[in-house]
Order: sequence, then structure tokens, then C-alpha cells
Amino acid sequence: MSSCMSHRPAACARRFCPPSYFSGDSEGRTRLMCILAVAIPIAFPNIALAHGDWPEGPHKHWFETLQRPDNHLHPYRQSDPKSLFCCGAADVVKTKFKVENAGDRYPEDVWYAWLNGEWTRIPPEKIVQDHAPDGEAHLFLLAGTIQCFVRPKGGM
Repeated sequence: MSSCMSHRPAACARRFCPPSYFSGDSEGRTRLMCILAVAIPIAFPNIALAHGDWPEGPHKHWFETLQRPDNHLHPYRQSDPKSLFCCGAADVVKTKFKVENAGDRYPEDVWYAWLNGEWTRIPPEKIVQDHAPDGEAHLFLLAGTIQCFVRPKGGM
């Protein structure tokens, strides 16, 4: 990130937007749009980078091919192959998790995610049997509903 990007959005806009955007615009709409185009990624980097694609790395293929663990309960998903998968990187929610141990037997352990200010139970049919290869917990939400949960290696 350039030093400009970490400080004043208006100064950044002057650096990255064409000079014509700052002259002759009586209402300033064009200038404002340019400033916002630069300011939003600075203020909200997660939104600016959440394109839905998994970043390059050793686990990219694993995440891209991760299927919903409850597909067997929803045979209609076969008609739309995209609906078989756990969504994309943009659908992963960063949050806190907790687990109530039930003797280390899958899927009897009860997992919870901190969502909307309260602990929300993750339905057992949404828990992927494999552990995440990167060791992190991953919760996929779509339209506010839990689609998949990948447990971290080694538990919490």
C-alpha cells in the first residue's frame, strides 16, 4: 500500500484520478465519485478485496472444490452444480467459535459461532467432515444462513 493510500483519500484521489475530474465540474459529482472510489477500499479493505475468489496458495483448490455436507438431503441441488459447493471466499465470515465436547466423535460435538451478538448453534448437517487444511475455522454464510462450517485442525 502506498503511503498515500494510508492517509488522506482526497489527496489519493488527486494522485490516482485524472486531472479533468477536478476542474470544471460545478456540482463536484465526478470529483466525489473519484474520491469515494479511492476512499472505500481504504476504509473497508475487506469489502474491497472480497471478490469471491480464493487467494492463490496451497489450499486454493481444496476450498474451491469444497462441497456442502448436506447435499444428500437436497437432491434438487444436482440440477444446479454451483449450488453443491460451500460458496466462495467472499462468503466466509470471520468470527469467534466455541465447541462443547461430546467425546471427540464427529458430528456429536456441538459447535457455535458468534453471530449477530449471540452464540448461534451450527447445525450438524452443515459441518464438513474434513478439517480445514490451513488449520483455521471457516464459516460460510449466504443470505444470513449457515451453508458450511469447516472445523479447524486440532479443535479450538
